[in-house]
Amino acid sequence: MTSPFYFKRYDMVIGKAENLEELEKELERLRIEDPYAVLYHIKEGHISNWLVSIGRKELADAIKPSMTIEETINVLSGHAKMHKRGPRGGQRGPGRKPGPKRTFQNRD
Repeated sequence: MTSPFYFKRYDMVIGKAENLEELEKELERLRIEDPYAVLYHIKEGHISNWLVSIGRKELADAIKPSMTIEETINVLSGHAKMHKRGPRGGQRGPGRKPGPKRTFQNRD
């Protein structure tokens, strides 16, 4: 089990996320309530470091310290939408091979 991400302002916890969905929701909420705290966590790489710790390095690499809150949310929401849809165009997932062809013969 991975540790949650805590949004902090000084020594006070102002938000918590245990997964990507919660992280996106907290970013949405905190961009209005405390945007400076959110920008601090983005710019210092705290969110990216947490993403690496939960095995999401490709997503962590997409979040840059120079990003705005909205850009960060867009990266996360774009990633979530892509994974909800699954592979595009009927492509098989990685490592999946087509099954055997079935042939049907008349048994008269």
